[in-house]
Amino acid sequence: MNEISCIILAGGKGERMQGYDKGLQLYRNRTLIEHVIERVSLQVDDIVISANRNLAAYRKMGFAVVNDNKSFAGPLAGIASAISRCNHPWVLVVPCDMPTLPDDLVATMWQHTSGSSLVAVRTNNCLQLIFLLHRRLVTSINNFLADNQHTVMRWLDSVDVAIVDIDNENYFHNINTLQQLD
Repeated sequence: MNEISCIILAGGKGERMQGYDKGLQLYRNRTLIEHVIERVSLQVDDIVISANRNLAAYRKMGFAVVNDNKSFAGPLAGIASAISRCNHPWVLVVPCDMPTLPDDLVATMWQHTSGSSLVAVRTNNCLQLIFLLHRRLVTSINNFLADNQHTVMRWLDSVDVAIVDIDNENYFHNINTLQQLD
């Protein structure tokens, strides 16, 4: 398997989290993003955090932190900004709010990269905000954003994507509200 970079998306407004920065919320005595870092760090070679606030707190985690410069323009803007800081052509993209990602996520996704520059995870017929993509797709993302398009699912419809079905939805349970932290 090739060397892989990772972008952790932590740039949201936290609207369903009453405005709190989701990645920095405590879950089982650690922040959500710390759980995600633990789950992906053994699967990737470098990590970049895409964030729009609390940048100093994210930098204390020891990884590159990139602001998307578009002020909460969505995950695609975060990917477009952070990908230049990734050290490798293949990039795993995950959200900061999935603390139970599988230990073999990259290996499972890598099996589906033959002939495709993008692999997405689907669970129970629902696409997750988890991708393994080749950095050459940044042009497609930038073009999409330049057309004032920000919806990830619409962008996915515009590119060739391989889908990997992973049936264990417990791996991809995301925490969106303060109540879910309990």
